[in-house]
Amino acid sequence: MPKKRRQAKIPTPAWERPRGAIGSRVLGRGSQFYGAIVVGILVIVALGVVGYAFTSDYVEKQRLPGSTAIRVADTSIRVDYFSKRLKIYADQFGGQGADAAQPTTAVPALSDLLVQEEIVRRFAAERQVTASEDEVKNAIATRIGAKADDANFDVIFQQEVTRSQLSEDEYRRMVEAAVLADKLRTGFEAEAPKTAESVRFRQILVGSAAKAEEILEELKAGGDFAALAAQNSLDGATKDKGGDVGWVPKGVLAPSLEELIFPLEPKETTTIPISQAVYVVEMLEKDDNREVAVEQKGNLARRAFQDWADEKKKSLDVVNNMDLGDGDPKKIEWAVSRAYKS
Repeated sequence: MPKKRRQAKIPTPAWERPRGAIGSRVLGRGSQFYGAIVVGILVIVALGVVGYAFTSDYVEKQRLPGSTAIRVADTSIRVDYFSKRLKIYADQFGGQGADAAQPTTAVPALSDLLVQEEIVRRFAAERQVTASEDEVKNAIATRIGAKADDANFDVIFQQEVTRSQLSEDEYRRMVEAAVLADKLRTGFEAEAPKTAESVRFRQILVGSAAKAEEILEELKAGGDFAALAAQNSLDGATKDKGGDVGWVPKGVLAPSLEELIFPLEPKETTTIPISQAVYVVEMLEKDDNREVAVEQKGNLARRAFQDWADEKKKSLDVVNNMDLGDGDPKKIEWAVSRAYKS
């Protein structure tokens, strides 16, 4: 007899299977799997964010040296060049320990100087002032303590270029600007007037308004100006002379000072605040048309040159990223740290 065929087992529908059956276990493992994927993705994203931040910071630091420190019209002065010039500037003013070489003083002073250099290169020719190759070479020779016709001039110059960390072209352009500025000042000195409205006054420089008012009260009570100057003045040039500045023609002092000093009458005293200090001033004599002393003509020329440069600056778009108040802190920090490293 033929064997009886076994009836095929009908599969239980998935919705009727007990928990823990094959389908449910597969589904459970799928949840864990996808959860692990999500966690992995989050970790990768987090690492990517950290890596991007690190990379961005690294790239930014790498780009800083070549970024713009100061822009004058279409001329950009790089941060690394600014840093090299800052070191040179500090060395010229007595090294890193000198007051004039401190970053708070040197950075703004160098910023002004670099803008001024660009101005004289652009506009000196308007006053028929140029700098020949021989004049630049002679000025370089003076700087490095050599003679322009010395057989070893090139060797000594290259040593100086290496020490300064500037390129030869950068060094020459720096000296060229100095030559042009000197010739411009010489021209302004030749144009200085023979006579000018002049005043003679004395001053006491102190560090605070409170101290200035204290000295002013002492003077009103009959105090001796010369003695008070010797005891209190921070101005080393005049304190041992009783504070006497001597005769000053109009056009030497900063306009803001002239506006306050020149209207004073003889024996009149006042206080004049300046940046981080205060002057106590007493007028001694006035002359509407006094002969200008030879030594004062140089002062008049420097003021005239500065006024000329300031006027030219107005015609240029200047961006100063090294301004201690409104500049770029990262660029300033980078330049200063390299210029002042031991």
